[in-house]
Amino acid sequence: MIIFFGILKLLIHLIALKGYGYHADEIYYVELGKEWQWGFPDISPFVTWIAHVSNLLFGSSLTGYRILPCLFSAATVVITGYMTYFLGGKRLAITIACSAIICSPAFLATSYLLQPAVFDEFFWALLSFALIAYHKSRKTPFLWLMAVALAFGILNKYSILLLVFSALTAWLICGQRTHVPHWKKLLPPALVFLLILAPHIAWQIEQGFPIFKFTAEVAKTNFDVDLSDYLLQLFFFHGASVAVWSAGLIFLITNPKSKEYLFLGIASLMVIAVLSVLKGKLYYGLGLFPLLFANGGYCWERMLNHFKTAYQVTFTGMLYVFALLSLPVVIPIFSVNGNQFYLSEMVRLTGFSRPLRYEDGSYGKMPQFFADMTDWEHLTTRVAAVSRQPGTFGKASVILTNDYAIAGALKHYGNAALPLVISAKNSFLNQSPKNLDQHTIIYLTKSTGIDILLIADQVTLMDTIYSKNSHINGIRIYRLSFPSKAFKQQYARDRLMFVKS
Repeated sequence: MIIFFGILKLLIHLIALKGYGYHADEIYYVELGKEWQWGFPDISPFVTWIAHVSNLLFGSSLTGYRILPCLFSAATVVITGYMTYFLGGKRLAITIACSAIICSPAFLATSYLLQPAVFDEFFWALLSFALIAYHKSRKTPFLWLMAVALAFGILNKYSILLLVFSALTAWLICGQRTHVPHWKKLLPPALVFLLILAPHIAWQIEQGFPIFKFTAEVAKTNFDVDLSDYLLQLFFFHGASVAVWSAGLIFLITNPKSKEYLFLGIASLMVIAVLSVLKGKLYYGLGLFPLLFANGGYCWERMLNHFKTAYQVTFTGMLYVFALLSLPVVIPIFSVNGNQFYLSEMVRLTGFSRPLRYEDGSYGKMPQFFADMTDWEHLTTRVAAVSRQPGTFGKASVILTNDYAIAGALKHYGNAALPLVISAKNSFLNQSPKNLDQHTIIYLTKSTGIDILLIADQVTLMDTIYSKNSHINGIRIYRLSFPSKAFKQQYARDRLMFVKS
């Protein structure tokens, strides 16, 4: 039964696996994954490993790169089902828990893209399952599972440490120290944990711990509490499944017969509170919800067992009804024009326009993560045309941009047709020269005005990209002849921000 729900999850995403094209982040990870690395300045390496393995197994196609994320998302549903079973849930509880995670729009939106989010959900769920299973059975293999889940979770995204620290803090608050396994049982899993992480730790040491530099830089702009928006995402972006996870949270905290799991309820509240304070986005903590869905399924089973089967079917069915209505908002099953029409009608009938709000506060005609899948080949074609045009001082030898998505797209689609694409930001800095010594440069930016005229002896606007509701809308393509000393120094400073040299 649990495997059935995993297969159902997989089939849902196979219907529109190609969608509108590569997402901006996907191209970035695909390009970084061409070389096997143990670390990067701005991300953990696991998602690039998946890109590398996907290329070996399925080839360099968009569909091939998305198969493994879909399999991981299906496995997360399976883990949720088994977590429900270990908590004491029967068929109805498993059905509700698995249906809730399948039908959540937030999980539907993140389950098919080659991004860390889908693997984050898997490792958080696996760690939660191993913790519950060990708590219930005291079997040592679950300690090994915890060690492996945590190690690879860190290699995917450091945010899993938030779950660990919250759980440990809540566990100490609840005073459940009698449940600590003997140190002889903990030592072998701990060694395995360290062995898995050792190469990545060595890389961080060798590079001067760029993760701390990057985190500090991000924190300068991200420490801005927007509690109302986060709560809006929390309660509305899960659709009807909010009834399941919220019941699970309340059940963990208030159920007198499950005091042994009270610390997990407190830890869940701590994770939600921290993310709200740190201006977190909902997908940063989505890995928490399989645990809450599992407890919510068990809670609803205990309540619905007092009602007729028709009520049980109706409750579960409503999860799928809402999922069907939200499907075009989170999975590209319609054409771009069809999607925009559906969204406009949704806003007209409901007045709910939050899915159309972009990170800069503006509103588009389609969700931003859909817009970030469009027009990358068009951009590359336009840049290639500019790069072929001879200037006063010859053709440009490099293309410079500080936008990792644009750099990734040009690298991916440009091949040998373009000059070397470089960037001083994000992990493409490792593939970029230390100094900007070229006489002629193609420079892509959204900057305008007097300042742009001061970055080189000769600044020529070659083209402007207008692509409505696209990441590249407003990009200007300049040719710079003899960049200024200040511009070169800024490039060098940007490049050294996260690495030693």
